[in-house]
Amino acid sequence: MGTEPRTDTGSSPEEPSGRTTGNKYFKEFMGVVHVSLRSWWWGEPLAATLGGLGGAWIGHDDDLPMDEVLGVAVSMVGVIIGSVFGVLAMITRACDNTFLRKARKARLLPVVNYLWPFFTIIGMGILSIVFLLLMAGISEDAPTLLLMTVSASAGFCVLWTLAGLLPALGALIVFTRLIEKTSGVDD
Repeated sequence: MGTEPRTDTGSSPEEPSGRTTGNKYFKEFMGVVHVSLRSWWWGEPLAATLGGLGGAWIGHDDDLPMDEVLGVAVSMVGVIIGSVFGVLAMITRACDNTFLRKARKARLLPVVNYLWPFFTIIGMGILSIVFLLLMAGISEDAPTLLLMTVSASAGFCVLWTLAGLLPALGALIVFTRLIEKTSGVDD
């Protein structure tokens, strides 16, 4: 009686009820995003710092074309995030039951550990969009320090998003090698 498996298909043991679902999933996402000294390659903080300096300069100098820079940055971040979601869709499609069984036998699980560069790009891309929206919404009459701070934050996040593509491409290569490794494992 009490040992029968639950057959309720309308609920999942991983999904709590109520408003805590979003919090749980956000915490799960933040557990996979790596913005730490251990996860950096030298190009991300360097590019982000240069982007921050460039953004501060754009916010400081009224003669620079802020609208054109905003247009390019928004387009670039949108293309990057869209591309990353496309790559993640292809990767998760490759994670069928057969692959996951083979990966378990080869001791390669959890697969999500190989995907953190993609999630980091998405996180930095979202921050980029927030700062770019703030940049677009700030009046030209706003204090220069405010313009410089918001522009520097936007430049920092946008160039981190761009520089993060290189480790993500490396992760894609590693994932392709995982598929190759599991091809020789028996079901």
